[in-house]
Amino acid sequence: MNKQSPTSLTAKTDQKIRHFYQDVMKRNRVMGMVFFIVALLFGIGLVGSILDNHTFVEKKQHYDTQLNDLQTQREDILSGKIEPPQKSFDEVLKDNLAQLEDYPSQADNYQVAIKDSNSKITINKNNIFVSDNAKIIDAATKKKIYNLNKQLAASTQGAQLEVVTVKELPGGEDIESYANKIFNQLGIGDKTQNNGVLYLIALEDRKFRLEVGYGLEGLIPDATADDIINDDDVVDWFKDENYSKAINQVVGEVFNLMNTKTALVDSQIAQVKVQKSRLNLFYWGLRIFFVVMILVAIVFIISLINGRRYLKGIYQKYQETSNQLPQMFTDEKSANTTLKQTELYYVMLSGLFVAATVSGVKRSVIQGRLLKQPNAKKMGMGRVLIGDTLYGGYGQVLTYSYLSSNYNSANHNSSSGGSGGSWGSFGGGSSGGGGASGGW
Repeated sequence: MNKQSPTSLTAKTDQKIRHFYQDVMKRNRVMGMVFFIVALLFGIGLVGSILDNHTFVEKKQHYDTQLNDLQTQREDILSGKIEPPQKSFDEVLKDNLAQLEDYPSQADNYQVAIKDSNSKITINKNNIFVSDNAKIIDAATKKKIYNLNKQLAASTQGAQLEVVTVKELPGGEDIESYANKIFNQLGIGDKTQNNGVLYLIALEDRKFRLEVGYGLEGLIPDATADDIINDDDVVDWFKDENYSKAINQVVGEVFNLMNTKTALVDSQIAQVKVQKSRLNLFYWGLRIFFVVMILVAIVFIISLINGRRYLKGIYQKYQETSNQLPQMFTDEKSANTTLKQTELYYVMLSGLFVAATVSGVKRSVIQGRLLKQPNAKKMGMGRVLIGDTLYGGYGQVLTYSYLSSNYNSANHNSSSGGSGGSWGSFGGGSSGGGGASGGW
């Protein structure tokens, strides 16, 4: 072969291939350094979390002390050593202008405008615990709700159970937001204990919600509230328009949870247990996260090393071929063609950015070989289109009729539409702090 000039076709091809290889190897080194730094940083974080153990221990001991004190208080209440705090009905309900005596036969109604909702509900001063705006609750159920609240006032510190029905939700309101606003405005339960419960029913919307005050969310967590209001019998009774029977069951179950001498203490115990559980989850979860990220970084580093080593082997083969060109060919065209048949040239055609894995480099060789074919077009996900035939990342034929196949995005029919929202979603406003929604 004639001696090549610096501007010869073969020299240009060789220079281009070698520069490509050097760029990939440089990016591999940078990526390897990045993952090494990531592993180092998370390693430092892991060691720091292990060494700085006293904060976790102090918080855990704090929760343990709280639990022991509350458990002792609970046992003392049950044994009769101490009495749970009580309030008279007048004290509990003085802000609501109610006098809890025997169930009054006459109503004394007034309307309350619910702020930011453009709606009003009717309250009976003689039975503030039932606001039956939808006219679906019978007299016996109203009386039962009244009497249940009398028992709550006698055995708890101002706990209240309110039932509100409306014909429909105001415009722009969902069941959760409206229940939250009613709860806030009426001030259900003791203002310091936050131990109220609201059962809201929207008749025409066919939705209901149990809104639970902060002080009772340990006693009536979201899952329990959901089980109560979305009970199969309750939902069926609503469907059959047997509303009073459904409401009776719901308020009965809620009352049983609220009406204990140790209701407030039980709720506090449950809340402290949740806080302690979250502390443990955060502490151990953080350590596990650090370990996982370290392992991920190490795996990527090893993968980059192996990919780099495999690409280096391809480069060594290319060098051998390039060095033998003067002895193999006398014309430059044949020499240039030989360079374009090497694996490294195919890798360059594929546009490999980083030799992240051995399999990735192998796929780039296959893809580059396909891209060398006339009319070849690079597609997404490592695919190559030649004519109407689509090849996969490993050179397998995906379809011989790409234009009419589902692989062609132009053949995908877009469809619109959606499904209705679930009536059983959980939620809780800032005033209630927890609860559940449902429907029939």
